[in-house]
Order: sequence, then C-alpha cells, then structure tokens
Amino acid sequence: MGFKEEFKREMRNIQNDVAKEVEKYWVLDFEGHKIEIINEMMEEVLKVDGEIIAQNVRKSIWTHILPFSTLKGKFQSSSGKTHKVFVKIGGFVKLNVTVKVDGKELLHDAMKLQFLPWSNKEFIVPFIEQQFLANQKLITKDLPDDAFLYDEFYPKHAPGFADQLHTEEVTPFYTKKLIKLFLEQMNNPTDQTRKATYEKIKDEKVISYYYEFLEQFSEIEKVESRVKEEALWLLEHSAHREVVKFALIVLGTGNCEEVKERLKIIALHEEFTGVALFALTNGTTNSNETVWHVAKNVTGWGKLEALNFLDASNEDIRQWILLEGLKDTVPGNASALMCANKGKLDIELHESAISEKIYEGAGTIILGLLYEGSYQMMDDYEYAGQVMMRYTYHAKTHCRTLQQFYILTQIHDYLQYDEETWEDRFSTNWKPHEKRAVEENIEGIAKNPEYLKQAFEILGNGEGDEDYALAVAQYYNADITDIVLLKLKSNPENYKYYMALFSAENVQIIEQLLEITNSLWDFNDLNEDQKMVVLVLLEELEQYDGVGLQFLLKTLKTTDYHLQYITIQTLQNYNKSYWQGTEIEQLVQRYSKESKDKDVKEIAKQLME
Repeated sequence: MGFKEEFKREMRNIQNDVAKEVEKYWVLDFEGHKIEIINEMMEEVLKVDGEIIAQNVRKSIWTHILPFSTLKGKFQSSSGKTHKVFVKIGGFVKLNVTVKVDGKELLHDAMKLQFLPWSNKEFIVPFIEQQFLANQKLITKDLPDDAFLYDEFYPKHAPGFADQLHTEEVTPFYTKKLIKLFLEQMNNPTDQTRKATYEKIKDEKVISYYYEFLEQFSEIEKVESRVKEEALWLLEHSAHREVVKFALIVLGTGNCEEVKERLKIIALHEEFTGVALFALTNGTTNSNETVWHVAKNVTGWGKLEALNFLDASNEDIRQWILLEGLKDTVPGNASALMCANKGKLDIELHESAISEKIYEGAGTIILGLLYEGSYQMMDDYEYAGQVMMRYTYHAKTHCRTLQQFYILTQIHDYLQYDEETWEDRFSTNWKPHEKRAVEENIEGIAKNPEYLKQAFEILGNGEGDEDYALAVAQYYNADITDIVLLKLKSNPENYKYYMALFSAENVQIIEQLLEITNSLWDFNDLNEDQKMVVLVLLEELEQYDGVGLQFLLKTLKTTDYHLQYITIQTLQNYNKSYWQGTEIEQLVQRYSKESKDKDVKEIAKQLME
C-alpha cells in the first residue's frame, strides 16, 4: 500500500473514531412529552414525541470547527399551549449540552471527550469468547477490527497470514520506548497511561519486535502481579488485534495458569494461535495436551503455528501427526517438513510392512514436501532419499488407486532435475543407490496398464479428479491433445488444460491456445482464472521466439501493470527483429518513458537499448 492510500485509511479511521465518540443521546420528560436530543458527527436532531422539530445537517466534518450549534423548535401540548425548545451543543475539550423549554433549563451536562482508542468499539477477546461459549466452537473468522485494517487498497488475508508476510523491522528504540510506556502503565494504571501504551502498540506488527521485546523485557525488574493485571486489562479491552497479541506475549512471560482455559479459546482463532500458544507453553504447566487440542481444531496458518509448538514425544501425538497433521493446512509451507520430522517418517517407513493408513499419511506428507512453491521442502528434508526409497518400496504393496499413483508421478517429476541439482542432493540428503531404487520401484509399478486406462476414462467422461488423470497421462507421454482441446471449448478458463498441452512442445497447439484466449476475453477485464491462463501462456511463450505477437500486443495494451511486466519479460527472450517497427515497439518505447510502474519502465528501457 502506498503512502497516499495509507494516509486515506488513517484519516478514515480517525474520522470513524471521532464520530463514535461524539455520538450521544439524551432523553428528557417535560409534562408527559418525550424530548430527544441526538448528537452525531454530521447532524444534530431535536425530537418531541418522535417528531423532528429541529435539525442541523453538516456537509463536511470541518464545520465542527465552530464551537457550538443550536437547535430551536416549537411544539404544542395537549391543552393547545405552544412551547419553545432551545438546545445548545458543543465544545472542544468537553461536550456541553443545555436544554431549555420556555426559558427554563431542563438539562445542563458536560462530558469530557477522551477519544480513547478502545472506546466505542467491540472488544476482540470477549467477541471470541462469546462465540465459543454459545457454540463450543468459533463460527466466524471475522474480527471486530476488520473494518479498521482492510479496505479496497488492502484486501483481507486469511487469519494469521499477514504475520507470515511481514518482514519489516520496527524503527530503532521502538521496543525500548514501548517497554517504558508499559512500565508506566503498570505503576500508574490510568486511562492516559493505558492510552499511551495502547496507541504505541496498535499500529505496529507485534511479530516485527517479538524477539527483541522478550529479550529486553526479561532483563527488567518488575512486579509480576502488576504485569499480569495490566496484560489482562489490555487483553480484555483491546479492540485492535495487535494489542491482543502484545497482551498474550506479556502474559507468557510469567505464570498465567489461572487463565489457561481462556488462552485455549483464544488460540482457536488462527489470527492468535501462535501468540496464544506461546503464552500457554511458556506460562502454564502440562500444556502439550492443550496444544494438541488446538492443533486438532484449527486450520491454515493457525495449524502451522500449532504444529510448531506441539511436542511429539507422545506416541499418540506422533501417530496423529503422521495421519492428520497436514489436513487443512496451507500448501507450500513448512508444515510438511515439521510433520515428517516430528512424526519420524523415516523410522516409520523403515518397517518391513506398514499399514494402509500410514501409507496414506506418508503420501500426503511427501506431496507436501514436493509442493513447488518458491522452493521444495523435500530438498531441506534430511532423510529425503531414504524416505522416497522406502515409500516407493511400500507402494509396490499399497499403490492401487489413481490418486496413489499420482503421488508416484510427482516423485518421478522431482527426479528429473539436472545434474548440478543432483550433485547438491547427493552431497546432502540423497545417495545414488536411493535414487536408482526409487526410479526402479516407480517403473515397476507403472507397468500396470490400469492407471493409464483410469486416466483416459476420467478425461473422457469427466467423472473423477482430472488433475490426477492429466498428471498420469503426462507421465505415460500419452497423446491427450484432442481430448483436452475439446474440454477447452466448454471450460476455457482451466489453466491446467493449457499446461497439459504445453508438454507436447508443438507450436501449432500453442497458436490454437492463443487464438482461444484472444477471441474470448477482454484483457482489461479478466477474472482471476482468466488472468492465470494468460500468465501461463506468457510464460510458455518464452520458448517460442516470434510466436503470438498479436497476443503479446493485447497483453501489453492492458492497464494491468503485472501483465505489462510479464509481457515485457517475455519479449526479452524474443529476437527484436520480430517486433521492431510494430505497434509493440511503440508501446515499449512509450512505457520506457511514461509508465507509472517503475519495474515496467526499467525493463522497457532495457528492451529499447
């Protein structure tokens, strides 16, 4: 998010806070008549017996610079007498209200406007606890501060994901200043000292100073009871998630046994799983059963955190990790590696015979290790060669379904890396005989024609998992061109169909695929699936010098900087003679001078050199 968008969001939040603070309501009785005064950010209203008799509507929040506003109106009593009502509202530091009827003062009130950051908002921990008490589970992952954090410039993440993304450190001396403020709060707990600490916490990611805080806080002399009291106050009064996380970390620096059940409930929300489990494992006794309970009841990033804290020395827990540890986690992260290590997958597969359940669990973990994100966890796994050899050995007994054979195709793909990669692997976690054994085991199992037959049946009738069928067909180098092209006619947004056809390395097929997308879609209005198709086509075109120039022109003309960037990267692999003197060159020339995206501008300059 840029500075402009960040500023707009901050101003929006400030405006909302002010609006809630000044929102007041008074009701009075005058000779049986109900008089209501409503004060809001953009208007003041005077009602008598439910009817509006005076109203001030503001066009801008800046009109609040006037210190006072008045409301005047008349109403008749049942006797027919006319009464005059006068209301005066305003003030900078205090909100003063005076109400008079026929010159007689009925109300004079003055209340201080404090603008405390937690006031007029729903507290997060009570929100979570109420859900759990009512349902024995959390029924929503939404949090009361979602509106504070997310907008059109900052889309909502899965719970816990923002902490995984965060890499920025806090400014120098931030942590030292925060600790000083919290000590002042502990020694003199008032609205003002709590406000100072709260505001320091709420706008910084706790993850960015987590370790620094624990180190510095441990060296300070403090009264543990006061630490706990103020940490609990923050926990119970927090309307911002970073304050909740800070409170949980502080609780974890001491004994928090009496709030163990509360921590367990908070840990069930994936946004807080990691910090709540820190408090549980650091501040309570016999916490591992509780951690296991949490691990079994969270998903996504929360489950990754729970696996990290879980001690697998208990045999039941170790078996659970092997069989269930990867269910409902996020693919492509460290959870597969943790499950392999904590579940002692290498030892389990070393047995001469294993159960069907263990075979299934092992396959799930191996797929997780093979997941192609920024890198494959399998290359970090100490026992990679041994486990792959033993798994494929057991596959000779247990591999029966297309899904199970699909895992073997993924292992086969992993084996196809270049010599340099294998030199690195042989020096770390593989031995040459293990690789040969894996290859031979897979080749032996693949002799069964049933797998390819099943793949063609699924691709033909559309009943079953097509991802498995496509991978198996590709493993056998089967010609599925006609089948997949036919499928594309009814489902042109499935990028996996395109990738299945890339393996043919046929320029005529590539041109057909480009024509499909060119004719169907407006490249300035692509949905997510369509954009993925366009991106995989752009990446594939790097291998076909001079092919698809009309397609490249169309992606270059979009207003999507990401597509422009990938297109220009693709052009770097083309001989300039193919696009010089064309509209493509004109656009590249223009982007090299005028593009608002610095990356597009830089590569465009390089292309024009």
